Amino acid sequence: MLDSTTIYVLLGKFIIALLIFLRVSGFLFFAPMFDNSGIPVHWKIMFGFLLTLILTTAFWNEQPPIDFHPWVLVFLSLKELLIGIAIGFSAQLVFYAARFAGGVVDFDMGYNTSILFDPQQTSPTLIGQLKELVVLMLFLIINGHHFLIESLIISMRTVPITTMAVTESTLKVLITYATTIFIVAVKIAAPLLLALFVVNLALALLARIAPQTNIFILSFQLKVAVGLLILFATVPLFVYVAKYSLQNFQDFTLKLLMTLNPGRV
Repeated sequence: MLDSTTIYVLLGKFIIALLIFLRVSGFLFFAPMFDNSGIPVHWKIMFGFLLTLILTTAFWNEQPPIDFHPWVLVFLSLKELLIGIAIGFSAQLVFYAARFAGGVVDFDMGYNTSILFDPQQTSPTLIGQLKELVVLMLFLIINGHHFLIESLIISMRTVPITTMAVTESTLKVLITYATTIFIVAVKIAAPLLLALFVVNLALALLARIAPQTNIFILSFQLKVAVGLLILFATVPLFVYVAKYSLQNFQDFTLKLLMTLNPGRV
């Protein structure tokens, strides 16, 4: 028979493991590549249990004592889930920038023209999906998925289970990185938008010179041709910008984790 002390210790270890599993779950369902719908949910759960077992074994002695009051556990559960989401979301911002840039270009090239006639219709962003896949390939090349798991391990020491505070430094880091990602999206889309602007200007001049020309029909063909040509010509530039942004997200993730623990800032 187990005495009350042993039961209390085992219960505490189980609750800590459960809280760590919530952090891992938020990470797995929001981090790039791990959130892919092509990965079966039961595989994610199994991988989450494996990571939880490793983290619980490695950081069991480093975690501070926990008050087992129900409301405290609810707060800690939400906090752990939020930290996991924050780690995964920090890497997703680069993918969002690539998809946003591709969506803007898609609209200008005419791939999303159906939205003009039916705003309720959802149309895939073809260029955005292409750029997102390229970013994912670069993410795997630079071992970004390894770094995400390392960030999860670092977070156990940087932000223990009972510690988290959204400080002014946290908001500054988030605002700075969000601004940077918007600038990255503009840089990715700039060559294509500039080329398409020149095409629109040329078509406007043609409409003035030859009014009988059907500019509306001609613009679809010309924009797609010029857009694809510039798209393939600027692939090296896009790869350079995307790789540089992915390398910067690692520093951002560490800074974000440090700001969540005021004692370490």
